[in-house]
Amino acid sequence: MALADDVSFYQKSSPLLLSQQSPLQGAKEQLIPEDVWVSMFGHLSGKLNSLYAWRQTWWSTNYNDIARYIAPRRSLLLTQGSGGIPTPNSMMRGVPINNQIVDPTATLVLRYCAGGMASNLAGPQRPWFKVIPLMQGVTLDDEARQWIENTENRIYGVLNISNFYNQFVQECEDIASYGTSPAIIYEDEENVIRVHVPCVGEYYLDVDASNRVIGLYRLILMTVEQQVDFFGIDNVTEETALLWKGKGAGLQTESIIAHAVEPNYAVGANKDWKLPGGFPWREVYWAYGNASKQPLSIRGFWDKPFSASRWSTQGNDAYGRSQGMDVLPDVKQLQVMTRRMAEAIEKMVRPPLIADEKLKNQPASGLPGHVTFMPGLDAHNGMRSIYNVNPDVAALAQNIEKISQRIEKGFFKDIFMAISTLQGDQRTATEIQARRAEAMQVLGPVVENIISENLRPKLKRIFSIMQRKKLIDPMPKSLQGLPLGFDFISSLALAQKASSIGALDSMSAIFGNLISVFPAAGDKFNYDAYVDERAAMSGVPATIIYDADHVAKVRAARAKQQQDQQQQQALAQGAQTAQTGAQAAQVLSNTSVTNGKSALDQMLNG
Repeated sequence: MALADDVSFYQKSSPLLLSQQSPLQGAKEQLIPEDVWVSMFGHLSGKLNSLYAWRQTWWSTNYNDIARYIAPRRSLLLTQGSGGIPTPNSMMRGVPINNQIVDPTATLVLRYCAGGMASNLAGPQRPWFKVIPLMQGVTLDDEARQWIENTENRIYGVLNISNFYNQFVQECEDIASYGTSPAIIYEDEENVIRVHVPCVGEYYLDVDASNRVIGLYRLILMTVEQQVDFFGIDNVTEETALLWKGKGAGLQTESIIAHAVEPNYAVGANKDWKLPGGFPWREVYWAYGNASKQPLSIRGFWDKPFSASRWSTQGNDAYGRSQGMDVLPDVKQLQVMTRRMAEAIEKMVRPPLIADEKLKNQPASGLPGHVTFMPGLDAHNGMRSIYNVNPDVAALAQNIEKISQRIEKGFFKDIFMAISTLQGDQRTATEIQARRAEAMQVLGPVVENIISENLRPKLKRIFSIMQRKKLIDPMPKSLQGLPLGFDFISSLALAQKASSIGALDSMSAIFGNLISVFPAAGDKFNYDAYVDERAAMSGVPATIIYDADHVAKVRAARAKQQQDQQQQQALAQGAQTAQTGAQAAQVLSNTSVTNGKSALDQMLNG
């Protein structure tokens, strides 16, 4: 593999390519000089171990409790290992992992939160982003508008055929529960892109001075078959190659693979070395704990190949805080209260009993319809409750309901299920919009975090991939040199802009009322700017609104038409006036007055 190339073996991996892999390992390809790899290996291993130590407090406290009580299926702790390190070849992954959960309210409501966030931020059912020029006051011509619309449609097409939307829902679930969720976007031969969302516990994050995530490190389990498929037979370790040669059960043997994506800065003990080719980012895969002479894969990226979204952050922490952490006390209390109520009902239905000693070793039954015989039965002999059990089950149920409602509010079920939770005649568009506006008071910062740390970097990455694959048409001249970006028009993004949209509409209404009383007020209102701004904020397609040049031509044509009409009217009026004058002169000339003169002669000669 050429170091200056930004592709890797796994980019083209497929069952067909796997079937063509040689049973024997050939000469191992030297990806980088051996002395450089020794320094690189030391750097990466040390960095990974340090990040592991920093993350351990999150893992042993917050993540552990959330995995046990809210989201057990997204934690490495409960599925692949303990202590944050995956355990290869463990046969215990299928054991029940939610034994701590007796009331799954939090687990179920988390799905509403994840689905609501995903569908209202970047759902496939409606447009949720637009390509826009980043410079204010730029007027786009028709060619530029058409290019932008075509580009948007092509990006939407790639998102639809890939796994983008499914993985985004998973990201939203991880963000809401654990507070953090990275995602890796690789180029894919079949679907253009492929998104992978690591599970909680397998990744480690590094941040820069601005608290932006700039490093993603992972420890993952891969079987022999997966390694050969991903890296190629000539790049795997000798142990993996021997198992591949033997086939059979050896193909399912697992080992720990380390993965790092970081800025392409210089590394080296004797001399500085970094991946050649000018790449801003580099990615390295290697066998964890194996001091091999070469990595499994190393490549460069022109753009950041991953995103890392966080619900909220504190200080320079690399990992985010979450709603799952906020509702965790209620979730724990809910499990205790549910167990206590079940115990209370059980004691009412099957109370602890005392019995006459004569019944010892005698047939006795508490089942319905069964009879227990004993001699000398009276009010004091037989079986009865050891104490009277009369718990207030209704009060327990009411308390559990209050706890459940707090958990539902914590995960914003009332917001994302606005239509279902409204009562009676409240189910109007105005009421739902008001609910969403209230929601933005709480969700606004979270929405901004997900847009800035997740959606915008992903779209930039996808756009770059499509450009390299020549899936984007060349820019028209009017857009060349103009910085472009993405604006977000999903329902939650628009809810953020609701105050600005409301201000525009309010000012428009005020001017409308003023103009009806003081027409000169219309001279102060820029109608064109209002239409452009209102359309942009509402996410109206660019082709709906004509550009300034087209509007100027239409208005010039209309003005010329009006001028021609006025001229024709003036000519017609002049002709009519002349005709009227001629008719009047004719009447005067035919009218006789004294001395045989006509009225016209008398008017002219006096």
